[in-house]
Amino acid sequence: MPDTAKVRTAPPAPMPAIQRPALLSLDLSLAFPANMRPTVAALTDRAGWRPEIRHTTYQVMLGGDTLTIPRRLYVDRGLLWDDTRRDATGRGIAWCLGTRHHDGHVREACLTRLLAAPQGWMAPFIVHLVGEYVVEIVERIEAALPDFAPDMRAALAAFGRENPRYLNTIESRTISYRPFGCAASASYAGKRVIASLRALAREA
Repeated sequence: MPDTAKVRTAPPAPMPAIQRPALLSLDLSLAFPANMRPTVAALTDRAGWRPEIRHTTYQVMLGGDTLTIPRRLYVDRGLLWDDTRRDATGRGIAWCLGTRHHDGHVREACLTRLLAAPQGWMAPFIVHLVGEYVVEIVERIEAALPDFAPDMRAALAAFGRENPRYLNTIESRTISYRPFGCAASASYAGKRVIASLRALAREA
């Protein structure tokens, strides 16, 4: 048999095994200021808070701390409503994490709870929702802004000043995600909320 025939009938070399990237170890305490991280770690020290799924994150600053926040969180919604053994801070932490939930209805429910008793450390979670595509969520934020206490308004102003590039990104999303039929971006609630946040930052 010619050598060329031997080459054609030889079995193909085995393909090298595909190395899957390691699952991201998601430390949810890093989504909050440093002084809150022990409390967050204790609250989320359950298997349900660490699902076997890959996550992407984004980073912002809050009072000099770098926060690493999941873009989407895939956890059982029951963990977010388990309030019986949590104090006000623990409930607020769970609701903040719930604003990153993959289900838009859960995000809206958690935001509703946050807006009823907002605190300054919640600002990153509230502002991020302005750049998302659920119109009802953005409208809730717009409606709540005028009633925020001075300390919450100051926290939002400080957050905007500390994260100008991030705020630009959120503003760009309000243009991309505005509802069909809004001919001018100024007629979309997200654009108005960003304008209010920028005004707060200038006034403070």
